[in-house]
Amino acid sequence: MAMLDSVEDAVVKLDGDAKYVAMNKAAADIFRRLGQDPQEMVGKSVWELFPDVKGSVFERQLGSALKDHVAIKFEFLYPGDQHRYEIQGYPSPPGVILVFRDITGRKSGSQP
Repeated sequence: MAMLDSVEDAVVKLDGDAKYVAMNKAAADIFRRLGQDPQEMVGKSVWELFPDVKGSVFERQLGSALKDHVAIKFEFLYPGDQHRYEIQGYPSPPGVILVFRDITGRKSGSQP
């Protein structure tokens, strides 16, 4: 992932159980802002670290990418920071690569 550190978008690699495998600097910066230690996230699942996304469009979309190995693209208002993210996911069996960016400024005039 070091080669992706110059990419402005956040990039994370999840395994088939939605556990963090790796992330670039942009992703680490966002997770630090959310109170997470990026090094301690490796090996832990999205659901363990961010239980507030359960039952959301995020859970449904990520589940589809992991189970059906399909590309995904959606927007998500994360309740933890009230920021809106544009998320794209690409199958990388047995897991997925997620690319996301904070689009809150671009969407600030819209309702959550």
